[in-house]
Amino acid sequence: MLVLLCACASAGELRPWTAGATPALALAGLDGRTYDLGAYRGRVVLVNFWATWCEPCREEMPAMNALRRSLAGRPFEVLAVNLGEPESRIRRFLETMPLDFPVLLDRDMAAAKAWQARVLPASFVVGPDGRIRYSALGALDWSEERVRRAIAGLLEH
Repeated sequence: MLVLLCACASAGELRPWTAGATPALALAGLDGRTYDLGAYRGRVVLVNFWATWCEPCREEMPAMNALRRSLAGRPFEVLAVNLGEPESRIRRFLETMPLDFPVLLDRDMAAAKAWQARVLPASFVVGPDGRIRYSALGALDWSEERVRRAIAGLLEH
């Protein structure tokens, strides 16, 4: 059984990834399409594991949305992976906070387990080569200059 904690105590920090290979990720989206991380090769992808009940998850969504908008036209994408919640609850949340990026459904939480997302929110920045380059456990201010520099550095390769 996967036990998830909401990282309410502290803000996250973007750290270099040292925990091994990038797990596969292929999930249905709220829009009915299938999203496969492998199809994003050549792009920088922010994979964010979240839930509507997680306050820090909700707090960081606007900054992720703003980051994606600011990088429009660049090879960058955000994939928000919701952990096991009913579609109706997610849709209600999106009515109050519309997002410009795909919301994926991890119905059985197998993806969260494979990605070792034991704390929410959990974010992983995947480089154009398909390898995880950075991770953050807990909410992160995606508008922070050092975070933006790290992502810009990956976009330049």
